Amino acid sequence: MKRTIGMALAILVVASMLVSCAAPVAPAAPQVVTQVVEVEKEVKVVETQVVEKVMPQERTKVTFWHIFGSGPSRDIFDKLIAEFNVENPQFIVEPVYTDFWTYDQKFLAAVAAGDPPDVIMADQTRAGQRAEAKQVIALDPYIQADNFDMSVFWEYPQKDVRWQGETWGIPFGPDTRILFYNKDKFVEAGLDPDKPPKTWDELFDYAQKLDKKDDAGELTQVGFNPWWGNVWVMPFIFTTGTEVVDEAGQIHIDSPEVLETATWYKQWVDHYGKENLDNFASSFGSGAQDPFISGQVAMIIQVQTFIGDLQQYAPDMSWGDALIPYKKEPASWGAGFDLEVPTGAKNPDGAWAFIKFMTEKDTQVKFAVASGWMPSRVEAAQDSQLASTPGWDVVLESMKVTHSRRFVLEAPTWYGPLTTAFQEVWDGVKTPEQAVTDAQAAVDQEIANFHATH
Repeated sequence: MKRTIGMALAILVVASMLVSCAAPVAPAAPQVVTQVVEVEKEVKVVETQVVEKVMPQERTKVTFWHIFGSGPSRDIFDKLIAEFNVENPQFIVEPVYTDFWTYDQKFLAAVAAGDPPDVIMADQTRAGQRAEAKQVIALDPYIQADNFDMSVFWEYPQKDVRWQGETWGIPFGPDTRILFYNKDKFVEAGLDPDKPPKTWDELFDYAQKLDKKDDAGELTQVGFNPWWGNVWVMPFIFTTGTEVVDEAGQIHIDSPEVLETATWYKQWVDHYGKENLDNFASSFGSGAQDPFISGQVAMIIQVQTFIGDLQQYAPDMSWGDALIPYKKEPASWGAGFDLEVPTGAKNPDGAWAFIKFMTEKDTQVKFAVASGWMPSRVEAAQDSQLASTPGWDVVLESMKVTHSRRFVLEAPTWYGPLTTAFQEVWDGVKTPEQAVTDAQAAVDQEIANFHATH
């Protein structure tokens, strides 16, 4: 009988030890469990208390809208978001891909419905427009509370995200445009492959040497066309030493510098002939069919991400890059994206934590190495992991002289009439003088309409 009692006590001790070794838990209603122990053929009920295990604390969801549907940019984005979620157990970021072409429409609808995301990846040049419409919140309280240093970013994105003395976004992915040229074609034309054109005059002279035609007089190779590539008209205007929008927010499409640039564009279309250029461009495509990659064009202006396209589709091409040829001074045009917190965001604190993570140096370097995007932080762009990228030294030089188009409240789409003016010159519909005069009148009318309704 003593042996039986001893065995029963041993069982009770083991049960007690198992309970005491359980993980510490929060108070909960005790659960009574009956345990039957046989002692001398008598049945006795022993009560023990089992405490419930506490589940992990619920994480705060942070909804993030971005534009990456697939490819290297999406892959690295997913990895970085997963990294943030591991390092920040109090938050969990939920990425939502939103098509670039319908992004604004969907965002406006979400804000109007009172159900916006917590963070958006947005066109930084229009941060002031969203701020004025009260679609996003000022980030200055967060910046001041964390002593967040805005001076670490490139200069032009800093200007883009400021409006009425406040900061409405944090720069994330700016860009810059540079000249790419085919070194082998330079050699064929008797040009030094290590001396790309620096000025407008040199660019036009080089292009004529690089042009090729067949026996029928049809173009088989074009040296350069200022309309092709990812260039628009802004960078060439900037190289005249002027801004279309001055510091006071006044728009000057009819300035002598803009007129000079439009006249220069006419020089190019007169040289080639619009119909000849249109026919030649009919076979252009993307990827391996890009006009520069396929060898149809000897020089072209593109954003810095074009370096990745060259590595992928033309690994054997001998190419070089240079600053955009200038009239008065080196310059380029840039746009890009910032990270903003919409008005009505349910978790602005989590949004700010995520924004800080995405703009840290290490995060920016990882993203740039994998995607080819330009880091918004200068020190990240200068990191040794990016220095090995072919032509990156020129990219860094270009970022130093890059301008963006300034936001004007009274005429937020002022660049539309500007582009139309240059297209009219190119098409031969108007003279340069008439085109820029009419464009200025259109913008002036837009401003007048704004003041009449505000």
